[in-house]
Amino acid sequence: MRIIFVTRHLTNGGAEREVAAFANALVQIGQDVCITYRHNIGIDYALDPRVQTFWQYPSRVSIPKLKGLCNIVLYIKQLRSLSGDVLISNNSSLEHNWRIRVSTLFSKTKMVYAIRNNVEQKYPEKRRRRRHERICRLADAIWIQTEEQRKLLPAGVQEKIFEVRNILDRKFLDTRKRYRGEIVHFISAGRLHPQKNQALLIEAFAKMVERTANDKATLTIYGKEKEDISGTEKKLRELIRKYHLEKRVFLAGWVKDIEVRYAQADAFVFGSDYEGMPNALMEAMASGLPCISTDCPTGPSTLITSGENGLLVPVGDIEAMSAAMQYFMENPREAEQMGMAARQRMERWVNPEEIAGQLLFYLEKICHG
Repeated sequence: MRIIFVTRHLTNGGAEREVAAFANALVQIGQDVCITYRHNIGIDYALDPRVQTFWQYPSRVSIPKLKGLCNIVLYIKQLRSLSGDVLISNNSSLEHNWRIRVSTLFSKTKMVYAIRNNVEQKYPEKRRRRRHERICRLADAIWIQTEEQRKLLPAGVQEKIFEVRNILDRKFLDTRKRYRGEIVHFISAGRLHPQKNQALLIEAFAKMVERTANDKATLTIYGKEKEDISGTEKKLRELIRKYHLEKRVFLAGWVKDIEVRYAQADAFVFGSDYEGMPNALMEAMASGLPCISTDCPTGPSTLITSGENGLLVPVGDIEAMSAAMQYFMENPREAEQMGMAARQRMERWVNPEEIAGQLLFYLEKICHG
């Protein structure tokens, strides 16, 4: 089977990481896989040499009024030329999902719409929600990661939905986490974006430091800002300066060896307002880190049972996040036990070939009716 993943780029993002992970796992079980992307800004994730990549280059037409139309026509033509049995759209752009669907018309190619986020939060405006629902109805199948996502989709498309969870890289379970008997070095990871709400973490950390007068605690945030989002990093740095935390809170950028950083940290904090299935939280739990996460719609509650293998706090609640950080600091043994329980929970998620096999089962079913 020839499987084409369609994505915006292959840098700095959980959804993009999953595209690379599934592509690698599918070629391992003998499938023909190609990844095609719109923005040629580099590839951050290691790909099996058998995975083909294709850049959807823009039109060279220079006339402004024609350039947009030519780009659309060229984009559709490029997708059709790949001759896939299945096109899996990993795009959040509604406009590009329409073009992907058009590229499969009058051909044997099926379109699978992969939903990687909370659609109620992603498309809050009624107009965009209606467009999203139309794409769901036009797609041949809809891929979700959690049962919670199913409840957010229209009743008329339920028979098209299939659930396959994310792939977790074995390297995170192989991380040798050494517990030090104290919790002072907090870590977070994720692209710098309002959705991820790193500002919540900084403000909660500032409150915790003020309340405990702790002089050792640090917070390191890994991740970078995408080109199409402006101002997030600047706002976070302004917040750090506001609370005089320049020597305590660090924006460390994107790193390839995040598993090493997890091994060096004491606890993981996650402040998202909404998610699909948060890869960074999965990876931190697999690394054995005690984790605190907002109980945002879809994702964290699937992974964490609060008080057993981590802590969940209400979305946007600075005081609750701050209190949870303080609890970990004052109760390091209990926190470390939660970290070990989190690691055991994630052991069930590590089998890339098995999960890719589940996806392949559904793709074959879609292609063969």
